[in-house]
Amino acid sequence: MSERRKVENPDLDLTPIMNLVTILIPTLLMAAQFVHLAVIDSTLPAIGQPQTTEPDPNETPPLNLQLFITAGGLTLMGTGADEILFPDGKPTLQPGEAMPPTIPCKSGAVCTGVEDYDWKALTKKLGVLKDRFPKEQNVILVPDNAVRYELIVSAMDAARADIEVKDENNKSRELFPYVVIAGGAP
Repeated sequence: MSERRKVENPDLDLTPIMNLVTILIPTLLMAAQFVHLAVIDSTLPAIGQPQTTEPDPNETPPLNLQLFITAGGLTLMGTGADEILFPDGKPTLQPGEAMPPTIPCKSGAVCTGVEDYDWKALTKKLGVLKDRFPKEQNVILVPDNAVRYELIVSAMDAARADIEVKDENNKSRELFPYVVIAGGAP
């Protein structure tokens, strides 16, 4: 005669697992780094019909400052700014020849990275332009299609403020705080 053993199903003790979860959840929440977002204010270029009002001859025309970012360097253009941008005279170009950059790369013909662009020279040149056109506050940023995002941010930083020149409140000198991003550098 075979005797059957009765196997008893023991109740599971979930207390240790619940204690672990109770401790683990607050620890993970404290250690988690939540998403930090940074916003850089900029505007898009206006689309529409140009204004047809006649400009006042006694009023200086707007600067319309443009900053082109290409692999060859940084190029500044603006109405009435040629004497500041090209103190030795504007270079003469052959037909089909591109304008050389106002601020070439540090290493030569093609910039290899963010540090290869001369941001200090750009800020100095923009400071001279700001001295000549103190009421201007806009700069149109025209990056080449292959330009990386970090170059655009560096150009925006260099165009907005001169961190080396401080005012009476020990704040950076404001240059061109309103950056408009356009597309398609030549």
